[in-house]
Amino acid sequence: MEMTRKALLDICKEQKLYRTPSLNDKLYLNFKGFVSIGKDLEDYVNVRALFLEGNAISTLEGLPPLKELRCLFVQNNDLSEVSGLEEISNLDTLNISNNHIEKLSNLSCCTLLRTLICTNNRLDSVESIAHLAELKGLQTLDLQNNDISDPAALDVIKQIPELKCLYLKGNPIVSNMKNYRKTVVSSMPSLTYLDERPVFEDERRLTMAWFRGGVEAEREERRLVREEDEARKRANFEAMQQIRREGWRRRREKLGLPPGDTDPALDDLSDEEYVFVEDPPELVAARERLAQYTAREDEQEPPELSEVRQKLVSTGATLQEGCPRQAEDDTRAYLDSVKNRQLELDQQGKGAQVPEVDPSDPAMPALERVGDVDDELNGLD
Repeated sequence: MEMTRKALLDICKEQKLYRTPSLNDKLYLNFKGFVSIGKDLEDYVNVRALFLEGNAISTLEGLPPLKELRCLFVQNNDLSEVSGLEEISNLDTLNISNNHIEKLSNLSCCTLLRTLICTNNRLDSVESIAHLAELKGLQTLDLQNNDISDPAALDVIKQIPELKCLYLKGNPIVSNMKNYRKTVVSSMPSLTYLDERPVFEDERRLTMAWFRGGVEAEREERRLVREEDEARKRANFEAMQQIRREGWRRRREKLGLPPGDTDPALDDLSDEEYVFVEDPPELVAARERLAQYTAREDEQEPPELSEVRQKLVSTGATLQEGCPRQAEDDTRAYLDSVKNRQLELDQQGKGAQVPEVDPSDPAMPALERVGDVDDELNGLD
């Protein structure tokens, strides 16, 4: 498809842009099938962002002198080299990803270039990126998923004085270089972001210590960083405590309370040691009787019975577990006595006569279960 004046006007109409070319500051020409840049683009003199992604453009030659152009996006095209940018002196961002570029060149004319994105190309040597050393104002460089393997490539990148963000993931140099991240961070003082994460000040301190004295120096610097962090936290805590104490002093003064630096809302609370209330004698006696029921010597299983039980279990027989009848009767009598005592205490508190409770009375059935009786004693607490 040719980039004719009519084609450009149709695109502006379709995207609801201005039909007067000079009024547009953005021009979306992506995925339109253009094979070259037409001269009719020169009418759009005030365009600041030009999108040419996803076409079949093989060269940037013919790009008119758009003095206001700041961002040029030509990723996913058919470029084999960079050229034709001599008249675009104010360019700030250039995206040439997903092309067939084997060597970077002709970018030094863009003296204001700050961001260069060149991922998924064919850069594979130091010579292919040597031109980057001339881009003194570059701040963001993305070279992901190329074929750069020579560690000497870092010597070229280090010559960019203002570089802040560097992306090299997907290149063999990342896995081939020992201590890759530490080496890159220590050699580029201005770097604030490397690959997948930022470079914080603590990491830079540790990396510089490692660069000066190896692992031991890094450990010592890590200890200092930890101590400084703890000291900073303590200082913040003390400052907050001082603010709180000052606020309490002012509040006490307004309320007419004695001077102090404590919370006036806590003045009514006692400083005396808490005295735990002892259990009533009835509950203590009940617990002692319960202990007697559960620890009688005559209820221990004889050794010969244990031996027979083990033999039966080894043969796969099912045993019916249970408790002796006497123990069950004793437990039932004990629980009945506890209930009677509780009724007496309740009636005494109401000033009424305590009725006799017959365990055999259907209205007051005896408890049939044997188990944890602490739940039945909660009424005594």
